[in-house]
Parts: sequence; structure tokens; C-alpha cells
Amino acid sequence: MDCAEARCILEQLPALEVKPGLARINRLLDALNHPQQAFQTIHVAGTNGKGSVAAMLASVLLQAGYKVGRYTSPELLDFRDRICVDDTWIAEQELAVAVERLLPLLNQERDRPTLFEALTAIAFEHFAAQRVDLAVIEAGLGGRFDATNTVFPVLTILTNVGRDHMRLLGDRLERIAWEKAGIAKRQVPFLTGDLPPAAEKVVVEECRLAGAKLVRFDPISVKRRGFDWERTTYVVEAEGLPKKIDLPLLGGYQGGNLRLVLRAVRLLREQGAVIPNEAVAAGLGGVRWPGRFEVVARDPTVVLDGAHNVPAVQALAGDVVEYVPEKRNRRLLFGVLSDKEWKAISRILFPLFVEVMLTRSQSPRALPLDVLGQAASSLGVLSTCCETVSDGLRRASSGLVTQDVLFVAGSLSVVREARSALVEVSCQL
Repeated sequence: MDCAEARCILEQLPALEVKPGLARINRLLDALNHPQQAFQTIHVAGTNGKGSVAAMLASVLLQAGYKVGRYTSPELLDFRDRICVDDTWIAEQELAVAVERLLPLLNQERDRPTLFEALTAIAFEHFAAQRVDLAVIEAGLGGRFDATNTVFPVLTILTNVGRDHMRLLGDRLERIAWEKAGIAKRQVPFLTGDLPPAAEKVVVEECRLAGAKLVRFDPISVKRRGFDWERTTYVVEAEGLPKKIDLPLLGGYQGGNLRLVLRAVRLLREQGAVIPNEAVAAGLGGVRWPGRFEVVARDPTVVLDGAHNVPAVQALAGDVVEYVPEKRNRRLLFGVLSDKEWKAISRILFPLFVEVMLTRSQSPRALPLDVLGQAASSLGVLSTCCETVSDGLRRASSGLVTQDVLFVAGSLSVVREARSALVEVSCQL
């Protein structure tokens, strides 16, 4: 089997439906002789920020001399970018071999594995084969019944809890928190960021029931002291950690993610990990996480941000105003999935821009353009509809002057298509 055949098989797996439960992933892992038992893991869940936290931690650990696996989702350019060892995607041939090994289970008609479950099993097999020291694993959806919740972590992290994927996780914060707190494990530190009171109450109880040690990031303080279009400088107030971090992840919300990562470093050190301050500073100074307030062009500036739920869009709105004080210099290319809170998202973002270009990605879940257009009209916002993301980019870019900034946001699927059109594909993301 070659990589093209493997891709074809993977693309035929259920990708849009979510099947709660661990039975299917456990069958896949049984067939691979439980590769997830061969390495230590850090398990990261949360509504927003979990990918950024995973990327930062992986970069720090790599600089500290560890061989590091990283599993994230969704992909930004390719299936393979979800599965990395030392910042290098899984090779095409290795992907093909893994798919071939799992083929009998992937082809079964009853209770067929999802694409996410298959890629999770492939990731674990790859990390075991590569003999990684540590793997940073991002939960796909929720946590309790997520395919990644088959690992044996040395540390679990919950970045935050907000309203997203409500059709599957429920629309109450308590229910969403219960799902995400399901990654708690007995005697394993459970590190949390800021949580709403309703969610925090649930998390405290779930940690108690699981026998997990609940840890806050309160002892760590970071303050943003300067920023430009290349990096943000943070001053750190915490014993035993670098006093200053230059972070190339520009979103203001990354300050909270940075606090979690620094607290995680302390917890890992307490378990015997050797992570010098030089590795912390270098890892954070060199981290890349595409599609999250990512500057892909200058003069004029183009920013890609995959904000797709209300908390993420609120954070983006703050950055839009801070980075581009003059409304006349702000342009937006926007598309969103129909199962998101698109009305609330539109109300937050659209009025900030002098012009809004509306588009839809190739995802079958994309919200129709006429619906988006009506939302813009109801807000009194000037908008133009573009049938494709590439058309939207072309039309939104025309007429921009040096001082203008074009933001592309609303959905990671929109950002993925925009990035493919703007940035050369690299297998070293």
C-alpha cells in the first residue's frame, strides 16, 4: 500500500460524526499491541488554547533534549501534520504501513472507527516506534469519551471551559466541564487554567472522585510588556523560571496559555524532568502554531486566526482593536460552520471592521452565504459575499494599502484554505 491508497482509505472513514465511547479505539489499540503504553504522555483538554499549550510544551521539551511526540487536531494542511515527532510530520510510508496494519478493522461494516480514532491509533503507534520520551496529546472533543483518553499521563491539563460543540457536549457549562474533566487520572496532577465558577465546581468534584491532584496556575504571573507583528514580550513573576519570555504567538490570550505551560514545567520538574530555564526560553521563543493569530504577510498585513467560538472570538476582537486602533484600516474575511454560535460571533466581530467579506469553506458544515449576508445586514455592516475562500482572499486583498490589515477568521476550515493559498506547504511545521 502506498500513501495515496492509505489516504483514500482514511478519507472514507466517518469524519463528521462523533461516536462517543472508547470501544472502537481500544479495538484499534489491541490490534497494535497497545502502543500508548510505551511512552509517557501529557494530556491536554479544553475549549480553547489546548493546541497552543501542546505546541509550547512540545517545543520546550524538545529544547530540553527530549524526543517529543505531538498529536493535535484538526490538521491545518494535511492529515500528517497532526502527528509529529521532534517537529517533523509522520512520513508518508509510515502512515501507509500503519493504515495497512489496521485495514481489517477500518473496513468493518459495523461500528466502524472514525477518522479521528484511526489517526489517534496511528499516532500512538508512530510515537512508540520512534521511541519518544514524552508525547503531548491534545484531546479532540470533550475528553471523557475521547479516543485520546486511553493514554497513561504523567500530567493532565485543562486549559479552560466554554461553550462549543454544544450539539455533542451539551449547552450547559457544567455538562461540558464534566466531559472535559473526564481526563483526570488517579494520583496524576490535574492542572487547570481560569474556570467559570459553575465549571470549577464540577472539575473539583471530578478530581476528587478520580483521586487526581488538582493544581492551579495561580503561583505563576505573566504580564505583557510589549508586542509587535513578530512577537510578544512577557515579564514572568515566578521563582525558578525565566524572568522574560519573547513569544512569537501574538494573540493576547496566549498569556493565559503561557502561565499554564510555565506551571506545567514546574510540575514536570517535580517529577524528575530536567528542563533548564534556557530550554524554557528557547522553546517558547521558537514555537510555531499556524493559524492562531498568525501573520502570513506584511505591508499590507494578513492575519489568520481560527477563532470559531464565542470565547475565542472575544479574545480576537480585543487583539483586533489593540493591534489596529483605526477602524478604517481593518478588513475581515469571514466564514463559519453552521453548528457554531454564528449570530453571537457576528455581533462581536462584524461591527469592528470597515468592510466584511463573507465566504464559505469547502466543509459540508459551512454556513450558507445568504444566511451570513442577512446577519451582516441586520447589524448594518457593509459586506460582500464570495463563493470561495480563494475568491474572498483576492477580492479582500485588492485595494489594501500598507496600513491596512486583513483578518481571516471564523473557522479553522476557512483558515486552512486561506493558508494553503498564501503560504508554501512545509512538512516541518
